[in-house]
Amino acid sequence: MSVEKSTLFKFHPFSELAPEYIERIANASELHSVAKGKIVFQRGKSLPNLYYLVDGDISLVDASFESASLSAQDAASQFALNELNPSKASAVAASNVTVLAVERRQLDLIMAASESSPELEVSVSGNLVGGSMVTEEINYLDAYTIEQSQSQAAVEQQDWMSRLLDSPLFNSVPAANIQKLFTRFESVSLEAGETIVEEGQEGDYFYVLASGSAKVIPATGDIVPLETGDYFGEEALVGDTTRNATVLMTTKGVAMRLSKGDFITLLQEPLFRYVELEQLPDFEPQLEILDVRLPVEHRHFSVRGSKNIALRKLRSQLKALDPGLTYVITDDGGSRSKVAVQLMVQSGLSAVILNNSNRGYPQ
Repeated sequence: MSVEKSTLFKFHPFSELAPEYIERIANASELHSVAKGKIVFQRGKSLPNLYYLVDGDISLVDASFESASLSAQDAASQFALNELNPSKASAVAASNVTVLAVERRQLDLIMAASESSPELEVSVSGNLVGGSMVTEEINYLDAYTIEQSQSQAAVEQQDWMSRLLDSPLFNSVPAANIQKLFTRFESVSLEAGETIVEEGQEGDYFYVLASGSAKVIPATGDIVPLETGDYFGEEALVGDTTRNATVLMTTKGVAMRLSKGDFITLLQEPLFRYVELEQLPDFEPQLEILDVRLPVEHRHFSVRGSKNIALRKLRSQLKALDPGLTYVITDDGGSRSKVAVQLMVQSGLSAVILNNSNRGYPQ
């Protein structure tokens, strides 16, 4: 059965999203009727869908065969029946029920895209000044600019590779990978007025402006200038989302581009360090656990002791974070967690991902 948008608004976290994202979730969802006594899903299995109770009553049966009843009218039914994956309980229809099935993977990508939208929050772009990081609030979410302390002519002549290597994004990349990276970049000659990336398109390349100048045009907010050595396009690749702004050349120039596959293998994967709960004492006391999901998600289930800064808020709070700490990002945010690590690392912060973070939820 097709899913009405009004049905989705009853559930979390959909109630927090703009209508255009609700439309996308509706396209990744189905309604199912389940007869009384039938199993909706079994515990212990990794499921590709999240299930929400739309109508009727469900019995949730755990490994000890303890049963808890849930009605569609209960406040708890606003959340997925199997938010934990694998689920710790089986769901059995206690009456004829209607359930909403939402594809987990698609929801993860849509949530990441929704919090990458320029209209939600200002972003933080890192600038390298005198060898140390400072931050500057801008309205674009997917570009890194390096302060232009020299004349434009001198900047144009500067080696873009050297300037790129000075950015914090490359601090965690092994030397062997860097060598490969520069052999994989492709040169693209561009004319003034030519579009490099367009808002709403799928991310396919990471770009560095090798010469000339460009501008970032978000759907809302200020236009942001880009100069030689600035890079852009990485967030759509990390979050596996669409572009959140258009980038247009303002002069004739050259852009170097790196394919999505090479970006992930050579640049992204080395940035992501994973830790287990048992390893957290090794980082104490210089650590803080961050959950970058929406507040409503954090309140429902979260790692003990974690602080909630939603991804859309994190962008504007990067400069307030302590560079002396290691930030442990819970992995329950999916793609949002990876985007958060990317943003933090390119801002000069230390960030790792907490693997299997649902093990840290209160029992």
